[in-house]
Amino acid sequence: MRISLMAFAVCSFVQAAASAVAADTVPVSSRVSEVTLYPGLAEVTRRAAVSLPEGRHRLILQNVPKSALLETLQVEITGARRIATLLREDYVPPRDADDPEIEAAEARIRDLEAQVASVRDEAAGARAGIRAAEASIGFLQQLGGNEGLAQADASALSEIARMISREAGKASQAAVEAEAGARRIELRLEALDEDLAAARAVLAAITLEDRDRLYIAVDVEAEQAGEGTVMLSYFTAGGGNIGWQPSYEMHLSTGDAAEVTLKRAVVLVQDTGENWRDVALTLSTAVPFGQGSPSALNPWLRRIEEPEPPRVRKSLGLDVAEMSAFAEPALEAPAIAQEARGGWGVDLGGAAATYRFELPVSIASGADLLRLEMDSLSAAAELTAVAVPSRDETAYRVVTFTNSFGEQLLASDEVPRFVDGKLITVGNFAGLAPGAEMKAGFGPIEGLQLRRDLLRQSEGEQGLISRSNAQMQKVEIMVENLTGQDWPLRVLDQVPYSQQDDLEIKWSAKPQPTAENVEKQRGILAWDMELGAGESRTIRLDTTLNWPEDMVLR
Repeated sequence: MRISLMAFAVCSFVQAAASAVAADTVPVSSRVSEVTLYPGLAEVTRRAAVSLPEGRHRLILQNVPKSALLETLQVEITGARRIATLLREDYVPPRDADDPEIEAAEARIRDLEAQVASVRDEAAGARAGIRAAEASIGFLQQLGGNEGLAQADASALSEIARMISREAGKASQAAVEAEAGARRIELRLEALDEDLAAARAVLAAITLEDRDRLYIAVDVEAEQAGEGTVMLSYFTAGGGNIGWQPSYEMHLSTGDAAEVTLKRAVVLVQDTGENWRDVALTLSTAVPFGQGSPSALNPWLRRIEEPEPPRVRKSLGLDVAEMSAFAEPALEAPAIAQEARGGWGVDLGGAAATYRFELPVSIASGADLLRLEMDSLSAAAELTAVAVPSRDETAYRVVTFTNSFGEQLLASDEVPRFVDGKLITVGNFAGLAPGAEMKAGFGPIEGLQLRRDLLRQSEGEQGLISRSNAQMQKVEIMVENLTGQDWPLRVLDQVPYSQQDDLEIKWSAKPQPTAENVEKQRGILAWDMELGAGESRTIRLDTTLNWPEDMVLR
């Protein structure tokens, strides 16, 4: 039988009458058996076995932390008929202090502390022989200095001296042996201290859990005595730090054929207020509490008005953010993937992908950051050097590859990128869809040197605002290959564009670019070339702007 908090209003109506005739109270201690993790959310399933006599009973479902979202609570009971359910968040009876795990950890600590004390007592007993030997030596020293010995003859003095020497030697040897024995005993303390520290760490991990729990009581009736099961499930966002995210490494191999390998893992964290021990883990890409319906469109009212006076620019040129605001939006690169391996089961059907880890997983609440390795995905790649002389002094490695894995790869931050096994850079991974193409940068190529020189600019055009009706600019771009190997090279630069008929823009380049409006961005030019080792190339780019004399250039 399955109930939810949606039906709680009806259940609580009859709860008072039902509880009055309940035969007894049965505490049910459940444990987390399965968890499905979403980004920022978890669905937790708990299970417990219960033995019920015939008749009515109240089951107290223990251990559910206060982070559980009660409106999502589901309860399933076999072996009995549910009569009513009582849920309580406040004024909850205190959690049972006789937690068997805590008791076991505390008992282990007490046992180890007793062993440490016993060893120290044993070592102290061994050192008691040292004190006895030192007392004997002191007595013998006093005996040797006794004034009465002055009356003894030479043979008696000689015998007394031999006796004192013999007995003092025995006492000294006994002291040395006692100290050595005490040290041997104390050596056992090292292992005991390590065990004690480990036991205290175990207790600390257990007590990370919140002491507060929800109060869930279910009144049931069993038609006959027997064994039953209780299953609870609910969603929880914990304390706000829960969920999973992908963790990647990108490796570029530049051998005879360039290849990109994506090493995949996932990172898990949870702060639900209880530790998860040996749970069956599933990861889902769905976002249950995200937007589930399309956005609404409202009527679009347009109007015209007198123009505002132009704003005065404070800088001599547009900054990068302002220039990008006027540019047409670039198309975002898609994403790649393949079937998961290495201890994972994958379900790519339906509206979301799910990944099931095949081994039990344990995560302490609010303490553990768990990384689970997945697999490695490899794809053939095209390696190109890309140069942007107006921004950079060197060209950069850029690889292009296509997703042939049939699986969506999610976005991930701070992905380390390696070239032939060496870490080169760290960057974000935007995510990649099946069948899509991606371009990824793999650091600078220091030997591909870039220069961009302004050879000539027409008078009066140093400022952002010019009252001249013409502006002319001549630019020279030079790339030089000092790497000792040939490179396929793409050089990118830009010319201004206009959407006004009165602003006329003309440009010319030598050599001519191989592509204009690159990636649908107006005014972006590209020159594709093969640049041999030791070679250099020069590009000339001239731009002229004309506009009416009574207008200003922005």
